[in-house]
Amino acid sequence: MVIQTKYFGEMNIAEEEKIYFPEPLLGFEDSSNYILIRFYDEPDSLFCLQSVSVPDAAFVLADPVYIVENYVVSLSPDDSKTLKADKDTPLAFYVIAVVRDDWKDSTVNLRCPIAVNPGKRLGKQLIMDDLSYSMRHPIDGGTKGEV
Repeated sequence: MVIQTKYFGEMNIAEEEKIYFPEPLLGFEDSSNYILIRFYDEPDSLFCLQSVSVPDAAFVLADPVYIVENYVVSLSPDDSKTLKADKDTPLAFYVIAVVRDDWKDSTVNLRCPIAVNPGKRLGKQLIMDDLSYSMRHPIDGGTKGEV
């Protein structure tokens, strides 16, 4: 299937690359299927969560392990059900980044991470109650700055 992307132009993707979000991302109710694209082939690279159907619905994501030491995500029973995950299911977590022209002004949203069950190709944006995590946490140069 050929899709149009915001940052990578036209791309040919396989059906099994899609990640289905049963509950749409906040503010993006018109899109429930996304693909995850790495910007660079490096472990600390930023990612793009690209809508399959809406080219402008693309989010820059970071792996929180490169930004905050000991980042912990708590799943509610409803989150686990949506992701079809139990305590032994390996999940991937990402945080949405707001990348500014001056990299030092860039932030990530630690309170509302994206959880992905890679085995089931399911995703969900979580909203954590932990107020110690900020919605505008500065990225202190822990990931690649170029997008």
